[in-house]
Amino acid sequence: MTNTQQNWPYPGSRWWKFDFHTHTPASVDTYWARSDNVPSPEAWLLRYMAAEIDCVAITDHNSGAWVDRLKAAYEEMKKQADAGSPPEGFRELTLFPGVEISVHGGFHLLAILAPDTTTSDIDTLLGQVDYDGTRGSSDGVTHKGAADVICEIGDAGGIPIPAHADRQGKNGNGKGLLAVRADTRKLQLDANTVRQVLDTECLLAMEWEDMGHPLPRYVEKQAKKLTRVLGSDCHSFREKGIPGSRFTWVKMAKPTLEGLRLALLDGGGFSIRRSDNPEPFAPFSLPKHCIEAIEIADVRYMGAGTPVRLEFNPWLNALIGGRGTGKSTIIHALRLAARRAQEIDHLEERSIPRLTFESFNRVPSGRSYANEGGLTPSTEILWTLKRDEVRHRVRWREDGKGTVVEDEVNGSSWKPSSTEIVTPERFPVRIFSQGQIAALAGENQQALLQVIDEAAGVAANQRVLIEARDVFYASKAKIRALNGKLARQTDLEVELEDVSRKLKKFDDAGHSSVLTIYRRRGRQREEANRQFDSTEAIAQSIETTADDLQIENPLENLVDEASVDERPIAEGLKALAEAVGVATRDLKSVAQRLREVVATQRQTLGKSVWSTAVKQAEDDYAAFVEMLRSKGVADPNEYSPLAQDRQRLQSELANLNSSREEQSRLMEESQQYLRKILECRRAISERREAFLSQALSENRFVRIRNRRYGENPQIIEHSFREALGDFEHFEREILNKGIVARLIENLPANPTERYQEIENRIDHLKQRIAAACGGKGDFGGRLNNYLQRNFERVPEFLDKLLAWFPDDSLIVEYSRQGDGTDFQPIAQASAGQRSAAMLAFLLAHGEEPLVLDQPEDDLDNYLIYDLVVRQIRENKLRRQIIVVTHNPNIVVNGDADMLHALDFRDGQCRVLQSGSLQEESIREEVCRIMEGGREAFECRYRRLRAGSRHVR
Repeated sequence: MTNTQQNWPYPGSRWWKFDFHTHTPASVDTYWARSDNVPSPEAWLLRYMAAEIDCVAITDHNSGAWVDRLKAAYEEMKKQADAGSPPEGFRELTLFPGVEISVHGGFHLLAILAPDTTTSDIDTLLGQVDYDGTRGSSDGVTHKGAADVICEIGDAGGIPIPAHADRQGKNGNGKGLLAVRADTRKLQLDANTVRQVLDTECLLAMEWEDMGHPLPRYVEKQAKKLTRVLGSDCHSFREKGIPGSRFTWVKMAKPTLEGLRLALLDGGGFSIRRSDNPEPFAPFSLPKHCIEAIEIADVRYMGAGTPVRLEFNPWLNALIGGRGTGKSTIIHALRLAARRAQEIDHLEERSIPRLTFESFNRVPSGRSYANEGGLTPSTEILWTLKRDEVRHRVRWREDGKGTVVEDEVNGSSWKPSSTEIVTPERFPVRIFSQGQIAALAGENQQALLQVIDEAAGVAANQRVLIEARDVFYASKAKIRALNGKLARQTDLEVELEDVSRKLKKFDDAGHSSVLTIYRRRGRQREEANRQFDSTEAIAQSIETTADDLQIENPLENLVDEASVDERPIAEGLKALAEAVGVATRDLKSVAQRLREVVATQRQTLGKSVWSTAVKQAEDDYAAFVEMLRSKGVADPNEYSPLAQDRQRLQSELANLNSSREEQSRLMEESQQYLRKILECRRAISERREAFLSQALSENRFVRIRNRRYGENPQIIEHSFREALGDFEHFEREILNKGIVARLIENLPANPTERYQEIENRIDHLKQRIAAACGGKGDFGGRLNNYLQRNFERVPEFLDKLLAWFPDDSLIVEYSRQGDGTDFQPIAQASAGQRSAAMLAFLLAHGEEPLVLDQPEDDLDNYLIYDLVVRQIRENKLRRQIIVVTHNPNIVVNGDADMLHALDFRDGQCRVLQSGSLQEESIREEVCRIMEGGREAFECRYRRLRAGSRHVR
């Protein structure tokens, strides 16, 4: 048992593991009936539970003897489980009472009945079909004919299923309705009898043991209509046919006979999957991303007082209702909560989808309150989604308050996320109204490119491209700054020559040694005097501290020294006073010694050779000053500033040499990033092309090809003008036989050579632009002047043009018949065909949830079924789809797993019903709300009325 299977948390339809054919000891041909090792009803049930079977049809030979026993045993086990003490190995199981009837004509027929059926009811059925053999044995047959037996089962509310219909068995007696003789390849049973059975309207399915067995050609057409299911036909818990060895996956909302009937009518591939199907099937694996619920509070016409909450199935969900019932409100709310409002900006300003959303996305005020605004100041939208196995809640509030993103903790509580950023990459969901879908097929291809880029994961390449451009721009800015510095080199060299000439006069006078020694001796003398003065100040500070030392004696009049008990405190205080006195005398002695040391050292230094050297330095300096005056230098102190100037100038010139090296490095770096920009631009095109090739390689409806660098005059012109900063002038220079024409005329046919040639032409164009910016243009006077003037005014102008590349364009084609042939340019298509092609593209790729708001608008009915319905059914197990629709074919034939029916009542949009198509109340809502709803049901379930008088 897997927790996912047993504890499936999602509403709507799901897959159930169904064993259509089982036996208990009530069948006399079982191992148990021939031995003493008979399992108890509890043990029998536990074997099916261990095999993770969800639904068991109890189909003993012509007997229902064990039905009541098994039902009673299960109820007791369930009671123990509900009380918290389940039997070991217990898991929930739905029992479908039934019987394997030996039918007149020589074949076996399963009758699957409702879970509330009893042993007595089965006995009654066996009586109605006139079975006269031994109960539990196949020694007899019904007196009624096969078609009548099938009708009796239908009248009893049951589902008739021919057992092991393809089994030939030993000696040709396999009791299979469609078994054929090995020698003649003809039917074992009477052909007329077989045809009569197959033509019985309430026959929905048959048990088929081996899909390698072909249908008999005599009845192939009739047999194809039946769904082929598989059961274990378990006669013991040994060898072949044990529980879990052969079974059928059945999709139902709940394990009911009604749900089973509808699943069998749907047939294989949609609601029925056999365990022997070679294709991989993981019924409980979820899409990578899944919206679990949305909760809307205090929207103007929804969620007032009590929030409206809609829970979703991981596969196909449908929102239905008449106009004005709130379906689009839910889509608008999700768009806000997912922060995807900007995606409708590419729509025309007056388009209905854009106007509708913009009208919703405001709080009404003043006189406009009656007509506009779908929000209130307290609107809050909360959507829950599962992304890569992690559950998140994302909140949007009109007032901007509250935690934006929360993460689930331990499956039961929520904590604020480490980041509150909500981006398409972090929380992927695609939301499209019909207006958006139509816009994707319009002349402005930017919207479609954005969709392709998001699906292809081009965002990472775009970021790298932007980073490369930014580094290129930064390098060019640094180069210009360095150029400004390097322009000062001549001035610095002249200034350095002048300073050096002045300093030479000092050098010629031999000043360097005299002045250096004089300044050194002067600094030494100043430092010695400072140290002597500082030491004397320390001595004075110590002496002042000593004078301030004294101790107060507040107990002087409180202590009697004659008293024995007060004597200790008196002696203690006296000892303290004496210690302070000693400290005072010691400090004064220290201060005196410091003064004596200062006096001694002053006297000693004054008589030293150092003092003589100081005097000599002063005399030499005086003579040096006199000599400089004689040479015209008035102030010998000029030397130091001049020397500092020389050092500064030399340093600046050295830095200029370093800057020149940095300039060379930056120029090489800028060229490297220009090449990287080209590589990034190539990578974007390649990623788009690879995505389109993979996503649409087998698509029958639409074909999209990427044209690198546009190759489209209008796209290239618009892109170039955007970089140029002018959308009005230079038509002759840019169009006609100008810039754009030269880029795309006479290109090679080979794609690799073609792209290389375009890149070479773009590079040559940029060289011409750079020359024009420098005053050497060859474009024509007006454009040359424009380029030079803008470059002189804003040098960054050229950088943007050097980093420019035209964007790609798209060739979109559609198949007229939707069969993968006769592809035509989408410009030749009708509005409906254009929308159909774009819808086919959106459905064909991606793992993120896809939300479609009325995709059937503008589509012809045949397109709705052939395109929308077919692709939804093919893709819904791969990704979650939420669709708002008025069309019953999308809901019914698209096989919606979860429906929400909305209505407008008491001034509020409300959810009237939620559930799956297997629930009668939901079917009634579909028929009531949707035009043609009952017709769609009858088309899909054409045999439903004849199948059972209990089915509406």
